[in-house]
Amino acid sequence: MIKRAVLIFLIMLIVTGCWNRKELDQISIATAIGIDKLGDHYHVSVQLLNSDEITSTKGVGQRQPVVTLQISSGSTIFESFRKLTTSSPRKILSSHLRILVIGEGMAEDGISKILDLLSRDHELRSDFNILLARNATANDILQVLTPLEKIPANKLYTSLISSEKNWGVTTNVDLHQLIYDLVDPGKDPVLSSIHIKGDPEKAKSRENLNSVLPPATLEYKSLGVFHKDQFVGWLTDRESKGYNYAMSNIQSTVVALPCEAGGKMSIELMSTRSKIQAKFVKQQPQAFVNVLVEANIGEVACKLNLNSTNTIQAIEEQLNEEIKQTILDSVAKAKSYKSDIFGFGAAIHRANYKQWILMKDNWDQAFVDLPVQVAVHARIRRTGSVVESFLDQME
Repeated sequence: MIKRAVLIFLIMLIVTGCWNRKELDQISIATAIGIDKLGDHYHVSVQLLNSDEITSTKGVGQRQPVVTLQISSGSTIFESFRKLTTSSPRKILSSHLRILVIGEGMAEDGISKILDLLSRDHELRSDFNILLARNATANDILQVLTPLEKIPANKLYTSLISSEKNWGVTTNVDLHQLIYDLVDPGKDPVLSSIHIKGDPEKAKSRENLNSVLPPATLEYKSLGVFHKDQFVGWLTDRESKGYNYAMSNIQSTVVALPCEAGGKMSIELMSTRSKIQAKFVKQQPQAFVNVLVEANIGEVACKLNLNSTNTIQAIEEQLNEEIKQTILDSVAKAKSYKSDIFGFGAAIHRANYKQWILMKDNWDQAFVDLPVQVAVHARIRRTGSVVESFLDQME
């Protein structure tokens, strides 16, 4: 009996329950963080949940924001975060963070300080998305009230996932991926950008919640390009698609192609797979991008005989050329920034380690001179349930 009692006592010591638990009325849950640099000071904005309003049953006309924004500034990022305790009545819990928004000024100065701080925080998970504010500060972005989602950070998160899956201009980058791209000498990072479409001032008011057509919305734009940890410029929407084609990031998108007889048709890409390789030709490196595409015809606003095999082959060739040129345009823009966002350097490293060691210190210029070959192989799988458009009959 004594042994059993001792054993039970030891088990009770080990199984202590939630010894570090905190009640909801003792914490503030952070869903989004924004970091800006203005002059010599760092400005931190933290979007906190107002849990009482989340479960509110008030009518639409009485709807209140379910988040509040706490702001502080300091000479270092860590100091700015710690000074939030002077305005927040509760401990800020960051383990549920969904979005980090970095201001353009902060990105131009370099983002390595931010990532170093965040990677050291033991409470912070690494699966939050990182965005770049465009034509606005991160603070401005986090003040926008979103009508369809009570929590703005959730709107940013779900819109990013949807945009990446169905349009292909954005890309999902979390903390681990961004750090991995930064420490790899053969790969430079990119970040999706977010901007305010409409009136920035009305975006912060209740009017943005109570209007059928909100005066301002948050909209994703093209990718921001980094060289090492510093922001250097933007890709266009088309060039962002080219990047995502090459990186096999696109699940689905739409490509508009002109018809020979006038008008346009829309091709829906259902899957894309790509592979980047490097080879040495006469001891000179060359990069090769191979893309496989499966697509359906989504819309035909011109005269086309889709019963003809020759017509389908002609569309496939046209699609091949369009995607190829889109990728080459993206590569050309990256070369203008001397930023290897495609990881061609990493491909050379895999292909020939000894040659990479010799050229990696001068990779910025070597990347600019690197020949890049693109091959696209598209297949049209379906033409839709209607072979001949009724538009022809109307004419």
